[in-house]
Amino acid sequence: MRSHRVRRREFCIAAGAFALAPRVARATGGLDQDAETDASMRVLLASGSFVPAQPIDAWHFAWDGRTYRGSFSIVRLPDGRAGLVNALPLDAYLYGVLGKEISPSWSPAAQQVQAIASRTYALGKIRPERLFDVIAAESDQHYGGIESESVECRAAIDATAGRIVTYAGAAARVAYSACCGGRTADAAAVWKTPVPYLTSVEDPNCSGAPNFAWSVAIASGDVAFAFRPRADLGTLRDVRVESFGAGARPLGITFVGTSATFEASAADVRTALGPSIVRSTFVRSATLENGGATLALAGTGRGHGVGLCQWGARAMADRGADAAGILAFYFPGTALGRV
Repeated sequence: MRSHRVRRREFCIAAGAFALAPRVARATGGLDQDAETDASMRVLLASGSFVPAQPIDAWHFAWDGRTYRGSFSIVRLPDGRAGLVNALPLDAYLYGVLGKEISPSWSPAAQQVQAIASRTYALGKIRPERLFDVIAAESDQHYGGIESESVECRAAIDATAGRIVTYAGAAARVAYSACCGGRTADAAAVWKTPVPYLTSVEDPNCSGAPNFAWSVAIASGDVAFAFRPRADLGTLRDVRVESFGAGARPLGITFVGTSATFEASAADVRTALGPSIVRSTFVRSATLENGGATLALAGTGRGHGVGLCQWGARAMADRGADAAGILAFYFPGTALGRV
C-alpha cells in the first residue's frame, strides 16, 4: 500500500534503556567498512522452516526473492526452531523499514519524523543477551530489505543520522500508529503502563486520513467464542461502553451474556476480535443489533493510538512544521538527542 497510504501501524511500546554494540558502518546508501561506526541490529527474518539464504558478497545476501544488506546466520531459538537472523548497521536496517512504514511521496519532514521515531524504537529493542533484537513483522517494525528502500527514505535517515527522541537525558520509549482518530491515547489506558510523555494529546491533524472513521458488524456468537478462553459468556445479551478515559477512549467495554458478565479494555477487545476487524482502540460506540445477533462497533483511527500519529505528522509536515516540532507535539516533554 503505497501512494499516500501507511502500510502498518501496530507497535508495542519500546523498552527505554538500550545498549550499543560495536559499530560497523555509517549507513549512507551502502556499507563502507571504513566509515563512521553505527549501532548494529539483529533482525529475525524467519523461524521454523524457511528457504535457505544465499550470500552475494561480504555485505549482501539474498533470501526469499529479496536482497538484504549485512550478513545472515542460522540460530537455534529457545523453542527449538531454527531462526534466520540478519545482522547489519542500524541505519542500514532503517533503510529497509521506512519504505514499509510510510510512502516515499510524503514530505521530507514527515520522512524525518518517521526516521527518528523508528531509530529510537529500534535502539530500545537492542538486547545483547538475546539471539535477535527485532522481528521483521508486525510485532516490531516491518522490514523488507533493499527492495523496500527509496531515495527519499535514505535521504531522511542520513539527514537525521544519530538523532533520537530523549526524555530527561535518556532514550525515550516511543510508540506510533497510523491514525489516532482525533486524539492520541494514554499509554496507561491502553497498556496499563504510565509513561509521562505518552499521554493523551488532542490531535485534529489526522482527520483527513483515509478511512478515518470505521464501523463493523460482528456475529454475537463469534464475539462470545473469541472471549471463551477468558469467560464463558453463553449467549450475548447486552454490551455497554462503561466509561471513557482521556480523549474519550473507553476504559472498559462490558459484555453481558446468559452465563457470565465480562469487562474488557478496548485494547483487549481489539486483540480478541482482531486488529483488522476492530481497527483502533478508539471505540466510540458498541451496540447489539438484529435482535442481539450482531455486535455493531464504531470508532475512529487505526492502531493503538499511543504516541506518534503518522497521518497527523504528515499533515503537520505539509503545513510547514519541522521534525523537531512534530515530535515535541506527540511526545510532550521530550527533546531530540543523539545516540
